[in-house]
Amino acid sequence: MIKKQAEKFFKWYCHPDYYEDIHGDLNELFRRQLGASSLRRAELVFAKEVLLLFRPSIIRSFRWSGLIHLDMILNYFKIGFRNLKKQTSSSLIHILGLALGLAAFLLIDQYTSFEKSYDRFHERSSQLYRLTTDDVVDGRIQTRDAMSFAPSGRALEEEVPEILGYTTTMKTFGMILKKDEEPIEEKEIIAVDSNFLNLFSYKVISGDQASMLNEPYTIALTESQAKKYFGNQDPIGKSIEVLDDFNRPFRVTGVLKDTPANTHYSFNMLVSLKSFQERIENDAWNGYNYYTYLLLDKNVDLAATQAKMPALSTKLMGDDTRLVFNIQPVEDIHLHSDFTFEPEMHGSAKAVNFLSIISIFILLIAWVNYINLSTAKAIERAKEVGLRKVVGARRQQLITQFLVEAFMINFGGAILALVLAQIFLPSFNSLVGKAVIDSVWTNVPFLQKLGLFFLLGVLITGLYPGLVLSSFQPIGVLRGAFGRSKKGIALRKSLVVVQFAASLMLIASTVIIYKQVRYMTSKDLGINTEQVIGFGNPAYGNLEREQYESKYKAFTEELEQLEGVVKVGGISSLPGGGSSDISSNSGRVKIVGKTDPVESTIYINSFNDRLEGVLGLEITHGRNFDEERASDTSGAIVNQAFLRLLNVDDPADAVNEYLQFGTDPENTKFLITGVMSDYNRSSLKNTVEPTIFFHREVPRQTIIKLNSSTSAVSIERIQNVWNRFFPNAPFAYSFLDQRFEKLYQEDRKFGYIFFNFAFLAIFVASMGLFGLASYLAIQRTKEVGVRKVLGASVSNIVLLFFKDFLWLILIAVAIGIPVTYLGMNDWLSGYANRITFPWWVLSIAVLAVVFLAFVTVSYQTWKLAILNPSRTIRHE
Repeated sequence: MIKKQAEKFFKWYCHPDYYEDIHGDLNELFRRQLGASSLRRAELVFAKEVLLLFRPSIIRSFRWSGLIHLDMILNYFKIGFRNLKKQTSSSLIHILGLALGLAAFLLIDQYTSFEKSYDRFHERSSQLYRLTTDDVVDGRIQTRDAMSFAPSGRALEEEVPEILGYTTTMKTFGMILKKDEEPIEEKEIIAVDSNFLNLFSYKVISGDQASMLNEPYTIALTESQAKKYFGNQDPIGKSIEVLDDFNRPFRVTGVLKDTPANTHYSFNMLVSLKSFQERIENDAWNGYNYYTYLLLDKNVDLAATQAKMPALSTKLMGDDTRLVFNIQPVEDIHLHSDFTFEPEMHGSAKAVNFLSIISIFILLIAWVNYINLSTAKAIERAKEVGLRKVVGARRQQLITQFLVEAFMINFGGAILALVLAQIFLPSFNSLVGKAVIDSVWTNVPFLQKLGLFFLLGVLITGLYPGLVLSSFQPIGVLRGAFGRSKKGIALRKSLVVVQFAASLMLIASTVIIYKQVRYMTSKDLGINTEQVIGFGNPAYGNLEREQYESKYKAFTEELEQLEGVVKVGGISSLPGGGSSDISSNSGRVKIVGKTDPVESTIYINSFNDRLEGVLGLEITHGRNFDEERASDTSGAIVNQAFLRLLNVDDPADAVNEYLQFGTDPENTKFLITGVMSDYNRSSLKNTVEPTIFFHREVPRQTIIKLNSSTSAVSIERIQNVWNRFFPNAPFAYSFLDQRFEKLYQEDRKFGYIFFNFAFLAIFVASMGLFGLASYLAIQRTKEVGVRKVLGASVSNIVLLFFKDFLWLILIAVAIGIPVTYLGMNDWLSGYANRITFPWWVLSIAVLAVVFLAFVTVSYQTWKLAILNPSRTIRHE
């Protein structure tokens, strides 16, 4: 159907001399596209090409029966300018409404297009897939992990012919480099094999792309990092000292362009994966801690390839495994992936779709406003139209006149939209948290879309008033029948219903989003994060474990003596982190003699016996670890979420029992010394993780409770102690409450964007309502005069007019409430901790819409009702 209509349009405008050749080329393109994709996509591509071919070089000459000439077109522009000047306020409303709608639509479109563009800059992005791991129990997916095993890429390449290549990467927790004798912690470092730059299209500035990361202890820098460490010197062949577990120089073998912002796996340094060879060999098929990417044949049958994965998973990992490989398009990761252990915070397809809908609402409402306002003012030009017809004007000439005027209004709106977009661009980039566009003046896609929607706006806003006004018979118009006509009112009221419904939905949705974000940021986490800082402990370096523990103990004892330090403790995974900040185990686990083995992802954390006082954690049953008890080195504390997973109803039943992993009865047993109350380690989007805590005297992170009145001074004192004990390690701390705030950054950003553009949409919709109220008021001017003569008060007249809008509001409510419920309930379903749907918000939204309508309509009616009846009765 799409192709058939496109062909009709093409035949209508194409010059006969070119039609056969171009039509044949279009059909050839359609057949090729049909062989590579679906029928619908092939038809859409065909229609797109037909639209792109609509240009002067191939358009046939159109005959207008000699009725429209250049002089007449110029006359239309002259008349249009006079009308704009005569109706200054109305013209300004037209232009401002269109400018706001177009600017908002295009800015949001730039943002949503940017969000959808992630990882599409790679030359073979459509062929790139990430290998992920599903944990499946009884046919049901328990967890979906973004990681896979180190050997999995090579093994699958040998087994699956559709896989043309692979690369294995590892995201480091950060490495400490030395610059001018000063230690600097670099977070965005990933370890990659030599295939990485062959699959991904990161531009190499210098160095041999094929071999730069072949050898261990080699490093490639991005352009900004090369300048940071070496200034304007050529870094190739030079070395950077890497501290921590390495304490050796890494040779610089390459420089790359800085990674684009629209990638799910950003970095500023690449190190050779062979530098971690011992760790890789130890992990092997024992732990999936690596990100593996596959290059598939471009003609691959993805469903057939995916169908091979369960059997291959069993073959490679054993018959008793419950892990199943999955392949995920790289282009989908940013918006459509919510796996555990994602390398970075991902976006939300739902949020992008919501914003796209708002942008379309704003633009459509702006166009509707123009139509309503144009029709409202058209009565004043009814006699003009009638006289033009009497002296011989044809309908197509009148339509052309209205199109010219629409062209002038839309052109003014487009220019103002461009100016507004540039003015508000810095604020918009700040609002969305990324520079999606540098300048609207030089951004070709932005300008192209501006031109496209300008032309579309001319057709939409010019044709309807032109068709309606030009359809009346001259005698009826000259007798005043136009003012009594009902033609067009039904459509205009329908459009206003849409505006009311959109306003209701936007008001309710804004409040619900605000409440959900506030709920997450204010809900009790189960721990006390106020004035608590955390920082990573340095690596052992050249010290033996006993020496390091002794040094660390002396360090913490000195910290506890500092003024302003309340308590010092240690934990492996700081609260306020993502899924990649904690270890997990996907094997079987049970409480010996108490429960059946459970297969599920269990999270592993560890802390020392001083942590409880720092975070305010509560051991509800049993006791905390005691470093004086040798048995506690193999002890465990579990949280209540873990016991619920094992179907243990009474936590006291688990205390002093033994915990065991795996199926071998000889595996190590861990004494459960206590049960901890649940606390949220990560975002409240997720449920509390079933977690086992082990005792570790020196965990990876130190956390300190500070006195709020002296926190700044206390941190400076802590850093001084750190520098004395660990001079070769940078001191990088963070407040735990700020870590949690960052977890909701995307939700807050979505809420801010939604609120701002929802407010704009409602404002533009109010202008549309103003248009219809103006139209009705003008049509009923004489009626108002008669009613006042018969004794009606101003308030009576205002209420009488407003009642005409009540049924429109009722229809809008009937449409808006179910749509709002379905849409927002679906959005809330993405949160494990969510508010119950607040029905009262819908009542508030309805009242807000009624109030908005009343104020807008009352203003127009009041202006008419206060006039002297002698003037209104004489109105024609």
